[in-house]
Amino acid sequence: MQKSLKEIIKQIAALEQQKEEILYDETQNSITRYDSSEELPVSEYDFNATREKVEVIDNIIRSLRHKLHLSNATIQIPEFGITIGECIIMMAQLSKEQVLLTRMARKEKKERRQLGFSNTTEWVILNYDKDECRKKLKEINDKKTALQIAIDRINLTHLIEIEAFE
Repeated sequence: MQKSLKEIIKQIAALEQQKEEILYDETQNSITRYDSSEELPVSEYDFNATREKVEVIDNIIRSLRHKLHLSNATIQIPEFGITIGECIIMMAQLSKEQVLLTRMARKEKKERRQLGFSNTTEWVILNYDKDECRKKLKEINDKKTALQIAIDRINLTHLIEIEAFE
């Protein structure tokens, strides 16, 4: 069976949610509380069956994630000439630079500070051109947008073969 990378990502998320629900039910049903004057209630909780369900889901998730990671390591993004995985790394790098440049672009060109309780005035000036900083920030924003669109396009259109799971 063939699925797009986006479908696989969504399937993994659904399986993780299903597993969380099983584990939540387990925390609710794995113990029984009752009053000493009551008869011991019958529990429908089955430890082994729960472990089996979790193991099946984990195996499917592991298989799907492996296929996804192989694809990320091998599928080239034509617009950038690098793999999806490299694009994801580049996005993280650009995000860090974006935070730094945003902070730098917001600074005043010249700032006056009063030092402690003294009457001394300190002046702080920028050693860079704010316009150049803003220009570079725009380039980074545009590149991040282009990267995300390229990744989304591949995730929606590239099909890979996966096993059919129950």
